[in-house]
Amino acid sequence: MGVRGVSTGDTCRLYKRCKICGEYKYMKSFPATGGKHNRPSKRKSYCRDCKDRRHERILGPRQEYSFDSSLLDATKEITIRGRNTSNYKYENIISYDKAKRLVEEGAAGIVHSTLIHHFFNRKTLWKFVLERDGFICHYCGFYGDTIDHKVPRAKGGASTPSNCVCACIKCNRNKDDIEYEEYIDIVELTEQN
Repeated sequence: MGVRGVSTGDTCRLYKRCKICGEYKYMKSFPATGGKHNRPSKRKSYCRDCKDRRHERILGPRQEYSFDSSLLDATKEITIRGRNTSNYKYENIISYDKAKRLVEEGAAGIVHSTLIHHFFNRKTLWKFVLERDGFICHYCGFYGDTIDHKVPRAKGGASTPSNCVCACIKCNRNKDDIEYEEYIDIVELTEQN
């Protein structure tokens, strides 16, 4: 550590920090990147001592999320970040009510009062729900390979783990946008007959 909290590698171009061991070392301790016109500033991100460990994945500090929706600031815009089905990052502004629902239903975690991270996209939610329910239809108990929204999206239901269940194609079509409790009663009546 240098003067006033400045690290050696921040100001001096003769030293560099190894991404594996984290130590600051002389620039020539790092292998050159190669190529026809090798410039001295083009060096690998790992030192020669760590060459055999160069494929190790370096994990940063783990992101800790809060799930207490009272921490969200209702007076400001809430930003949501996540990844779409193509695995590209996105960032949008959503209402406080939607953010609160996503957090309470297990689809997002709070980073701070105006930022939440969305854990699922369409593909990952589908896979999560089917694996969680063991590919067994929530309604009839047979094999299921689709997901159904307990509260239909047409009636304001969200695509969250607590609102989605595994369903077979037949039950999913029969339920359509009927209320969850009403459809459960219909299934129970047909089983009794």
